[in-house]
Amino acid sequence: MKKWNLIKFDISYNIAKKPVILVYLFVFPFLIFALLGYLTTANFSGGISSFDYYGLTIIIYFQLTMGTMVSNMIMEENVKLPNMRIAYSLEDENYIYISKIIALTLANAISIGVYMLLLMGIYHVNFGTNPLMVYITYMILGFFSSCLGAALCIGFKDESACNNILGVVQIILCIFGGIFFPITYLGKIGIFLSNFSIVKWINYGIGSYVYGHSIKGQLIVWVFSLLLAVLLLFAARKMFKIQLFIH
Repeated sequence: MKKWNLIKFDISYNIAKKPVILVYLFVFPFLIFALLGYLTTANFSGGISSFDYYGLTIIIYFQLTMGTMVSNMIMEENVKLPNMRIAYSLEDENYIYISKIIALTLANAISIGVYMLLLMGIYHVNFGTNPLMVYITYMILGFFSSCLGAALCIGFKDESACNNILGVVQIILCIFGGIFFPITYLGKIGIFLSNFSIVKWINYGIGSYVYGHSIKGQLIVWVFSLLLAVLLLFAARKMFKIQLFIH
């Protein structure tokens, strides 16, 4: 019961009372999608509109940034006092960061659902014959990113260093992954380099399901993301020292 109360506390204190997080979860994805969709309308043809393209890709970027959000929830100055109180009330101190991952994942689940419903209802974005499959992929990516952010934050013992590294890497991977514009815009060298971006293959897996009706790419994303998330949680458990998060 204490663990569930802690999750509820993280949702109410670290998410619901933080306008920045709420705007980032529920407003920014839709705004960036709409902006890029309208600005690039004339650049797309062949049955796939700019709204179809960015409807699938932009939310990938936001899922990959969940790591920076969870690191803020773990190490912000204003959460150290609550962390101290929690540390003395739980048998397992590791639940301090695990509860934040769970809380953010639950809030993110609602955010993704709202995003997809809006896009299907207003812009008729195609999420495949079964949108639930794409929804699950986004959820798993967000969960993986949260685990990565928690592990790096605990490993570096520094919120700023963690967020700086994650931010730069995410932007580079997304640029070469076709998130902000089609990979063909990068030229021959860019197209070659894009093969080394994991985001390209995530994007490809989702696109293959939506337009090619092949689930294989998404299943690969699910398996690898969940395996890596488990390994990251194990690493975080080994590195976690409560003293660093209450002083």
